[in-house]
Amino acid sequence: MEREALWWSQAGPSSVLGKIALAVSRKERVVCISTPFPRVSGMTAAIERRLRTELSLDSVSIDLSTEDQSQPIAHLLAGFLDVSAVEIGTVTDFAVHPSLIDRVLVVDGLDRTQLRRWSLFLRQLMAEPAEEAVVGPVLLVLLPTSLNRDDRSALCGPATLVSTQGMCDRYDSTSYAAAIGARPAQGLTSRVGHAAAIEVAAWSRELLEEMVGWDAADQIAPLPLLDRLVAKRRYPFPCWENGLVDYWDDEPAAHAVAALKYGYVDHIRRRVWSAQASILLPFTYRVLRSLIARYQHVLARKVSPAKPYVRKIHDYVKTIDDFWKLEFHDLKEFTKDMLTPNETNLLGQAGWIRNKVAHFQAIEPEVVSRFSDYYEVTIGDVDFEIPGWNWPRCGQSMTLTVGPSGAGKSTWSAAQGVDVVSSDEIRTERSLDGEVRGSQSEIFHEVRMRSAKILGNGRSVIVDAMHIEREDRLRQLAIAPDDVPKKYALIDRPLEDKQRDGGWRGQKGLVDKYHRLFADHAGAALAGDGRSDVEVVDLRAQADGPSPVDPTGSAASCA
Repeated sequence: MEREALWWSQAGPSSVLGKIALAVSRKERVVCISTPFPRVSGMTAAIERRLRTELSLDSVSIDLSTEDQSQPIAHLLAGFLDVSAVEIGTVTDFAVHPSLIDRVLVVDGLDRTQLRRWSLFLRQLMAEPAEEAVVGPVLLVLLPTSLNRDDRSALCGPATLVSTQGMCDRYDSTSYAAAIGARPAQGLTSRVGHAAAIEVAAWSRELLEEMVGWDAADQIAPLPLLDRLVAKRRYPFPCWENGLVDYWDDEPAAHAVAALKYGYVDHIRRRVWSAQASILLPFTYRVLRSLIARYQHVLARKVSPAKPYVRKIHDYVKTIDDFWKLEFHDLKEFTKDMLTPNETNLLGQAGWIRNKVAHFQAIEPEVVSRFSDYYEVTIGDVDFEIPGWNWPRCGQSMTLTVGPSGAGKSTWSAAQGVDVVSSDEIRTERSLDGEVRGSQSEIFHEVRMRSAKILGNGRSVIVDAMHIEREDRLRQLAIAPDDVPKKYALIDRPLEDKQRDGGWRGQKGLVDKYHRLFADHAGAALAGDGRSDVEVVDLRAQADGPSPVDPTGSAASCA
């Protein structure tokens, strides 16, 4: 399908054609069409296709702009259909002539000095009763522009008036862009650019076709390229009658290039901002919610109906008792010692962008691109509100080892014949001696990434780490959906054995420290942290090697 025909097939333009076809099907002899000049590209051809397809009526387009309209109008029109003037004595003759039955005339170029005569002719034609034929002849009159309301009312009389004003909206332009192959690629930058192209081009098909071919950065910041287009064409001051302003989502939108020519830069900037806001605001909120979801086990202890968070901003006091309603600053304060550097940067950028956009400021392309890159690195492989939504359900399970340093967790894990993700192995990748000083948040972020990937491939996984603290266990559990089995394997051995084999951990007193810590926290782990979806297997009583019990279930796989 040619692009012009494709444009008129969209819902908005098609609805205008539908109104015209409906009026003709009801045997109305005259339909007046209010439309800008120059006429909307392809309109008459689209009308002809619609009437031929739906009503099997042939149409003829007639331009009278160079014709002498002081002669009898019935003679003038009949002549375009090869009907001699001698056969047309009256308007009634014109209305019932057999060569004119079921013929549709799309008439343009009415002489303003002859409007009174045209009005009389149209009223007489409408007064003629329809015969057995569908109707005919039918006049579709494209109204001249620059008519005041009284003149237009006098010309049309009781005829149906169809206007093309506001016929195209966002959905039409978006659908058309997709139909011609212009769709955003993966990534935030492309989505923001695509939205800006549609918002700035608005109802203008020719500008939309131009802008969807630009690079995303130029779409996000379109003013330089739009400025270049100003000199390529003469634009009058924009109004609806010259086709340079139309409704767009219930408010007037000027043709972007014409608006720039006459200094309406803020009008275009507002549309750029609107496009960015439609993508960036929900996206920053998505970042906020995803990080809240990731750390909800911590936030739930700090913000609740029993322990509301009260924040005073000048004279305004805000009370929050639902951690899901925390804002960027609040989340940053509650998790500042837990976030990885990437998460911190992502949260900071999301909050900054949210504040900018919320205060009607557009974001530069490089900032959007950087934000997108941080997002992909930090969030891209993690589900948040609905974890594991795209995983195959293969009966895979996740088992967390729970035990102090030197308890034999790695030995037991390696013997199970299941994929293992080990925090110690990740530390060894980063430091030859296996010691990573400072915050361990990045280590366990990587543990979650790797274990989620294994489960997402349909295989069971053992997460080999101490998991002594309740919040560490809950954070790891959060990566898996409710329908994936989760298990704790409690493992320990005598303190003297752990001290003997403890290596540098024993020398630094870590073996003794975690032995005592595990004793204090084992009760919560044995209770499955109060969760009904966690199965607990206590292997501590079996001192003679690995347990014959397989707490992972089968090593499920979809491969």
